[in-house]
Amino acid sequence: MIPTKNDLSRNASLFSIARSGVDASNQLLRTTGHNIANVNTEGYVRERTTFQSQATGGVGQGSTERIINTFAQNQLRRDTTLHSEFETYHQKTSVLDNVFASESNSISKSMSRFFGSMQTSADDPTSIAARQLVLGEAQSLMGQISTVTGFLREKEQELNIEVTTNINKVNSLITSIGELNEAIRINQSNNIFDEPGTLKNQRDNAILELSSLLSIETRVDPTDTGGLLVNLTSGESLVLQDGSLNLFEVNNDADQNYKSLRLSSSGKPTTLNLKETNLGGTIGGLFRYRDEVLETSRRELGQIALAVTESLNTQNRLGMDFDGQLGSNIFTLPDITGLEHPDNVGTVGVVTGRITQGAAGQITSADYEVTVNSITPGAPPTLDVTVAAINPDGSAVLDVNGNPISQNYPVLEAAGGTFTPVIGGLELEFSAGAAYTAGDKYILQPTKNSADRIEVTMTRPEDLALASPIHAEGDINNLGDAKVISTKVTNTFIDNTFADSRASGFNNAGGIHGPGASPTGGGGVGAPAEILFTAADTYQVLDSAGSVIATVTGTTDFNNMLAQAEASGAGPAWPAAFSALDDYPGYDLSIQGVPKAGDSFSISFNTDGLNDNRNALVLSDLQNQNIMQLNNSGSGEPVSFHEAYANTVSDIGQKSASANISLQAAEALKTQSKDWFDSVSGVSLDEEAANLVRFQQSYSAAARLLGTAQDLFNTILGVVR
Repeated sequence: MIPTKNDLSRNASLFSIARSGVDASNQLLRTTGHNIANVNTEGYVRERTTFQSQATGGVGQGSTERIINTFAQNQLRRDTTLHSEFETYHQKTSVLDNVFASESNSISKSMSRFFGSMQTSADDPTSIAARQLVLGEAQSLMGQISTVTGFLREKEQELNIEVTTNINKVNSLITSIGELNEAIRINQSNNIFDEPGTLKNQRDNAILELSSLLSIETRVDPTDTGGLLVNLTSGESLVLQDGSLNLFEVNNDADQNYKSLRLSSSGKPTTLNLKETNLGGTIGGLFRYRDEVLETSRRELGQIALAVTESLNTQNRLGMDFDGQLGSNIFTLPDITGLEHPDNVGTVGVVTGRITQGAAGQITSADYEVTVNSITPGAPPTLDVTVAAINPDGSAVLDVNGNPISQNYPVLEAAGGTFTPVIGGLELEFSAGAAYTAGDKYILQPTKNSADRIEVTMTRPEDLALASPIHAEGDINNLGDAKVISTKVTNTFIDNTFADSRASGFNNAGGIHGPGASPTGGGGVGAPAEILFTAADTYQVLDSAGSVIATVTGTTDFNNMLAQAEASGAGPAWPAAFSALDDYPGYDLSIQGVPKAGDSFSISFNTDGLNDNRNALVLSDLQNQNIMQLNNSGSGEPVSFHEAYANTVSDIGQKSASANISLQAAEALKTQSKDWFDSVSGVSLDEEAANLVRFQQSYSAAARLLGTAQDLFNTILGVVR
């Protein structure tokens, strides 16, 4: 009997069945061995080989693939991003927190010592040793501020290096992912049955490392070639479908030390600016630390330094020194050079700024952007400029109503040596005249780089103006019980030509203006030198020659009597030439009690007033005055120097503590997602050991089947013979 075709197929397939079983078991053993060998390999994803049976019998073609849960993998990447961001932010912030909270670095203690020495000098204004102590403590205060400011500058340089290093790492990872995508495409096109696990593990590791640097998302290439497209969570692509790459570049704006980022596509002219604080990961943490902590504290410290020194300068100028001269500056404040915007068209033009004298209370921690709108030639030329308050990142500073803080100056004189007051306690000089270009912009940073450039220029202790330059007292023959309770000096600027509107009633010869020397000119009255009561509620203001300057009637309030005379409409009225100046004569007095007709009170320069400590008391009390703006918008109630510094220290401490809490939460989330991912994709030695026994047994059984098939074949051959 001749066997049928089906019978021959079944008999012949016994060898193929046995052989396929051996091959399949061998492949399963190789996969298990590969898993066991890589149990300690970082980022390795365990693999599994699966088979399908053949219709004619035996095992069909097997395929090896990685066991991975995409949801767990994506969650791990997100939690890695979050953990890296808070870890970086907390590490950096805690360093600043330790510096500002340290007693050895406390600027508040240095300020207290300085003002304490000022109080000591007020107790004995004739003591040269006490005055010298004031200058020594001033040097110590500036040295302490300079030390902390220098530390913050070093931290900015260190941060810029870290940013550049991490950006280079990002670029390298993006390139690697693109190259691995291409390698995976080629491998899968050549081998459709086995997944290129090693290549995909390398790509996943690169993507996980990238997620520690940036917040990213991945999606499968829609062409289904095995590639992965990578983009930022904000939408910008990093690895594109066509294989081209978007590379990060560090882009500098007007401030060369303030790094910003942009995406640039290789081979294409496309560039995109990025919001640095939204990047996430290590890079996002670095930028958050820079913008929220480092730059903020640096500017706030500069604001405190400028406000303290300008307040002391202003008050010392309002006093009289040991030599009987009007006071001068204790500190020299630096000029601020405007930074040119990189898009400026003009190549000529410098904008210089400085703190306006007496404007300590207007200084904020904001930067200022100056935009040249138009130029009008002339003698001198004028500019139309807009000055806007901006944050360190270039965004507008908003007022309490949510509106950008800016001011337009349509006719601003542009000439060297001419400074014009603008917002924020600044005054600007446009020395290039008509050479500016419309549309050009300049950035001024009055508080960022100024604190360690302030110098104590007063070297003689005698130059401390501890006395008041004005002396007022009642006549010995007064009948009433009214007494002088206070004098006030608000302006000592000397300009006997009165070309400058800041001119005061003081001359440069240790006195006040007499008739003919005041703004009223020849034949006019002099500066106020006497108060004469003609009735209990009526008084005249007289000059040194006894001429009536103004009359005040119907008053029972004797505070700031010269200010009342200027506001009074009674004849004769306050001279218009006095009112035309900013603050003339720059002094005033107040009395208390009940005056009688004929009572008089003289006002004169405080000649030989060496024992006078009135200005010293005001100087030492500046630390208790609320004259500082608390924020960069200048809104809210002013605070004292100590309160402003305490606010800076507590703000850094609060951010450090908050970051620590967030870091602990992020660590817990990352651990949880890592455990979830490993439970699916990690290698379990117990499971692999069980598989090893099972696959070894199947290999032995398949081999025995192969031997049985060989025996049957030999038996058939023997029968035929």
